[in-house]
Amino acid sequence: MAQIREGMTHGEAFCLMMYVDEKTGEREWLWNSRDGVTPFIIGSPAGNPSRHDRWGEDVFVPNFVPPLGMRVFVDMTPERRLELMRRRVEEMWDHPECPMKDHPELGAGTKEDAAKMLAESDGWTEGEPDILVVDEELRAEFVARKLMDPPRLVPTVPRKFG
Repeated sequence: MAQIREGMTHGEAFCLMMYVDEKTGEREWLWNSRDGVTPFIIGSPAGNPSRHDRWGEDVFVPNFVPPLGMRVFVDMTPERRLELMRRRVEEMWDHPECPMKDHPELGAGTKEDAAKMLAESDGWTEGEPDILVVDEELRAEFVARKLMDPPRLVPTVPRKFG
């Protein structure tokens, strides 16, 4: 487990962390852009389980500006949670084995009603992690944040390798 740094609540706060695809062995660095928890297992870019590996090699980089295309942990927003639940409803509404539309509560209204119900009650808690791919807009947010908070540590940054 990572050491909790002064002023932080979680050991993985603002760390670059290596995840390894359990099927392909591909390694990927993800950055935790916040002082929040991260899952031990996530989905890899290929859709396989990917586990946090080499915990002792996590790198604390609070002012990191990730490159375009890198995946990062962020706090889940209520809007993003609703978006994900809309996708789940679309996938499950007419599922051949267990259609959501036949569920006594979720199927009683519209697909949007079901998505809202899931988004509000499906175990979501504030600060839950989400994974985003860095695009120009997100990168600009990290650049702005870095300029507001002067660098505290500038290590050599590990890159994705396979």
